Amino acid sequence: ATFNAALFAVAPVLPNNQLQLKPDRNGYPKSILKNPPASISVEQSRFSKSKLRVSINVPAENEISLSEDNCAGRNHWNNVPVRSPLCFPMGASYAESNYLSFGTQTIWEVLREVDADILALQDVKADEERGMQPLRDLADALGMSFVFAESWAPEYGNAVLSKWPITRSKVQKILNHEDIRNVLKATVDVPWMGEVNVYCTQLDYLDEDWRMKQVKAIIESSEGPHILAGGLNSLDSSDYSSARWTDIVKYFEDIGKPKPKDEVMKFLKGRGYTDAKDYGGDSEPLLITAKGQNVQGTCKYGTRVDYILSSPNSPYKFLPGSYSVVSSKGTSDHHVAKVDIIKDYDDTSLQEKLIGALSLIKPRG
Repeated sequence: ATFNAALFAVAPVLPNNQLQLKPDRNGYPKSILKNPPASISVEQSRFSKSKLRVSINVPAENEISLSEDNCAGRNHWNNVPVRSPLCFPMGASYAESNYLSFGTQTIWEVLREVDADILALQDVKADEERGMQPLRDLADALGMSFVFAESWAPEYGNAVLSKWPITRSKVQKILNHEDIRNVLKATVDVPWMGEVNVYCTQLDYLDEDWRMKQVKAIIESSEGPHILAGGLNSLDSSDYSSARWTDIVKYFEDIGKPKPKDEVMKFLKGRGYTDAKDYGGDSEPLLITAKGQNVQGTCKYGTRVDYILSSPNSPYKFLPGSYSVVSSKGTSDHHVAKVDIIKDYDDTSLQEKLIGALSLIKPRG
């Protein structure tokens, strides 16, 4: 599964009565990528210290559909700060408006219900000086091991959690040493299947041209078959009717955001990547699919920006009918995308062997 955890800032990681584990400073994994302080911009520093909050209404309509209403008070949108289609969490004052409401569940409760065997998380917090908390507490409560890599700011980045052993992991700046984004590559030893390579990433949230450079760099550096999961922050035009696409473009123009584009997804599919969305089953009743699109959105705009993809010529296949988007129930401004995968063995009698749910959750970022 893949999920954007919104820096664990929207909802607590564990219930208040959940035992908080004492950090064992010798027993926890440290971040496998450190950003030197000089690389942190003033804007990044300001943001990392802010108390941002946001929540998705469930089952309220998405913001783009809401903006089309002719109800009184639509001038509210003129005050919305410029944000990217990535669904960056906004300030608390906006989150307290009529369009957003806070959930009561914790990240752990949501992910426990998802029951994924492998999780690719973005925008998570892991404080090395505090024993990698709160990420470590979450992983321990779920009974999973984890690897973490700082990305755009100290203590914040991408993580892969697994119920099975993570045998290898590495991280790289996606494009070059100046790129604040990274791709975390983890190899999981899955029973009855062998090694599964999971690439967890979150691409730039403003510039499609930069995202194209990033995704090309990921492909060029790939080391064999893999599952690519996370926030690609690009749209797939095939998800939407022409009318819905027009509405999306107009909405972002009206609020001063970059025009949505789909070059990244066209490029990936052209290179042979398989989209888990094409193996979807029944929709979750708690989530509303916007009129004019054929897939549930993964962020507050109702659009899909979080993906699970299988690399070309990969033995990893998606199980038909298993893809779904699971409500994050107010714990993030993104929902969880999940799918079951199988391995395509040469011996067709073994093709029914199941890995389990690979769910992607996207935190804020």
